[in-house]
Amino acid sequence: MVKYISIPIPKPLYERLVSTLEGSGYRSATEYIIFLIRRALPDLESENVERRLKALGYT
Repeated sequence: MVKYISIPIPKPLYERLVSTLEGSGYRSATEYIIFLIRRALPDLESENVERRLKALGYT
């Protein structure tokens, strides 16, 4: 069984995300945030410095 934790984010940001996701096909903000993390993790974990910097928004 998968266990979950809570990650606090500012309420205005959460509300903006929920509003933006309406009609997008994502069932919830949580589902979308998990998608984003799974997509970004390989770049963040990469040994390639350029790839890591890009993932962090530096290039």
